[in-house]
Amino acid sequence: MSTAASSLPDFTGCTIEEHYKLSEVIGSGSFGVVYKALDTREASDSPSRHRAVKIISKAGRTPAQLDIIRREVALHSIVAAHANIITIHDAFDDDEHFYLILDYCPGGDLFSYITEGVYWGKDGEELARSAFLSLVDGMQHCHEHKIAHRDLKPENILASKDGSKVFLADFGLATRERMIKEHGSGTALYMAPECHGRLNGFQPYDTRAADVWALGIILVNMLTGRNPWEQASMRDAHFADFLGEKADFFRESFPQLSKGVCEVLAEVLEFRPERRMSLRKLREAVVSLESFFCNEGEEESVTDTTTTITTATTDESFESLDTSDGPPTLSSDGDEDEDESPLVTPAGTNSAKPKNMETEKVDWKTGSTAQLLMARHRLEEQFGNGFY
Repeated sequence: MSTAASSLPDFTGCTIEEHYKLSEVIGSGSFGVVYKALDTREASDSPSRHRAVKIISKAGRTPAQLDIIRREVALHSIVAAHANIITIHDAFDDDEHFYLILDYCPGGDLFSYITEGVYWGKDGEELARSAFLSLVDGMQHCHEHKIAHRDLKPENILASKDGSKVFLADFGLATRERMIKEHGSGTALYMAPECHGRLNGFQPYDTRAADVWALGIILVNMLTGRNPWEQASMRDAHFADFLGEKADFFRESFPQLSKGVCEVLAEVLEFRPERRMSLRKLREAVVSLESFFCNEGEEESVTDTTTTITTATTDESFESLDTSDGPPTLSSDGDEDEDESPLVTPAGTNSAKPKNMETEKVDWKTGSTAQLLMARHRLEEQFGNGFY
């Protein structure tokens, strides 16, 4: 159990606000516990009878921290009407706790579906396509309302019973600020390089471009059951290798993936946020792909190894995957995205910085391994000597 679950009283069997009867714990995080509940006002056959109730303790929180919880409720409420975002039906508090009344999602979270392998191979790829497109649609709705989620990960995404649709949840780190200088917030596996800070000189970064990066990592999770690296940092050997390999990195690390989807991943996981694929183009790309997976002959041309996938992280362990039939290369068009990035690329350079802001020099003294030196050389080739 998490700290929140162990520190909060057990509300099982309790009724709150006179009509929400809590039956069992269905989720727990660092700051709250989620219960399945019955709304006793609804008929027994009503789809609205079941709700999820998130309970967050106020104990030990500063006024600023309590305001953050209120902000979560406010931002979630702004976008909650979308079909791929969990609806927040009510929110109230007492002297000790906050209570959020949410849609009950019997399918559980996306993480469970990923670990069960329901999206792997040809049998699951149309399910994966449908689920991922619904995730992109939910995220697009947030961005259209000027809200960045900032903590996208499978555990914060709920799924329908058949796994074909997903729903955004947990807006605890969400913001309406386009540029932010708050580094290190979120979950390291899904954070873009600029969110960690070191590689962009701890400058403000585009929160919505960071959401797009997280979607790329989630797509890798869904199709392979793996993480490509532990964090987008020069201290991570897999990420350092990726910086110079791009699409080849995914083809070599995950040989069951098609060339087309590897090229999409390379554009979504673009190091420079102002050149990262937009949500609109990402949706078009996923729709256009004939398949996420390559056939056996195509896989053999990429690697001489077996179809057993070597994990790209040190602490993840899933079953090996078989490959499936697969597809063409995807080329993204050159249209300008309607949602202009607030980043600019100064004349004579290849790296972007926020408009009207000076960029600090990046400290490269993070290690001395051959991997780090190779990655530095690749960055110099791609972005110029002045990058670091």
